[in-house]
Amino acid sequence: MTNIVLYHGEPYQRERAVDKTIAKWRKELSDPELYRFDGNQLEPEKLQQLLSGSSLFSKTKIIHVSQAEELTEEKAFPNIIESHSFETEALVLESDSLKKSTSLYKAIANKGETKKFSEPTGRNFPKYVSEIMADHGVQLSSDAKRWIIQIMEQDLLRVEREAEKLSLYREEGKVTLEEAKNVVWTKGKDRMFDFFDALFTRENREAIKLLEGMLDEDVDASKIFFMLAKEVRKLIKVQSLASEGLSNKEISDKTGIYNWLVKKKRGQLNNFEMQELEDLLFQLHRQDYRFKRGKTDLEDVLFRIVYQTCPAGK
Repeated sequence: MTNIVLYHGEPYQRERAVDKTIAKWRKELSDPELYRFDGNQLEPEKLQQLLSGSSLFSKTKIIHVSQAEELTEEKAFPNIIESHSFETEALVLESDSLKKSTSLYKAIANKGETKKFSEPTGRNFPKYVSEIMADHGVQLSSDAKRWIIQIMEQDLLRVEREAEKLSLYREEGKVTLEEAKNVVWTKGKDRMFDFFDALFTRENREAIKLLEGMLDEDVDASKIFFMLAKEVRKLIKVQSLASEGLSNKEISDKTGIYNWLVKKKRGQLNNFEMQELEDLLFQLHRQDYRFKRGKTDLEDVLFRIVYQTCPAGK
């Protein structure tokens, strides 16, 4: 049994790994006591005392240290880890990021195991959403799942928080899109993709209404701006691959854009010439340059783009 382990990287996967490891150790060790510390609260003397001192209540111990990167300032910690046998104690450390070059990382790797969890990607994020919802007994309708995938920005901890809320909202049956929108807190960000839909289908009034609504709810204009640039790049990419004769699935496989979203993007492309999209992306780059030098206001830029992109009559 490996009694020392480091988990670092993406927080949701990391926290699950910590919980599973502690649960496993509880079965393997003889009725252990559990101690939890933040890295900035743990002194070398305290760790040494826990590892060497006996307990009145149990012969075994599990020590969980979060924010382990805080321990790198103390040279004593690697020495303590290297010198201890860990026969009746188990140590699990977690960190957002711990460099392999540090003495602490090397000591842990030499004595036990390390595992880094990567941030989710567009390709595997839907799988994580399904798994998290299933863990909480939540069933989603297909359109509710697509909406949640769009607005969660690949944040697994946020997905888990919303899954907990949805599990309390509905005990059986599938959560509909309308129900999900009533439960999931978005602070106006859910309107962002509706805004892009209106913009790319050239619905002037709807796009303005949605943009005004987001700004009224204090959605950061820079967030809308940079997401818009990202969506325009997706359209250009889809158009380029579609012009080569690739199918929706082939485009999805090549780009990581969800298959259903590729289909939606190809429908939006009927409203634009390629040159229009390239001009729009160039304008966004130019306005980004001006914004970073304090020469323009992004809210004003967004409204000008709406008026420029959508016919005034709609």
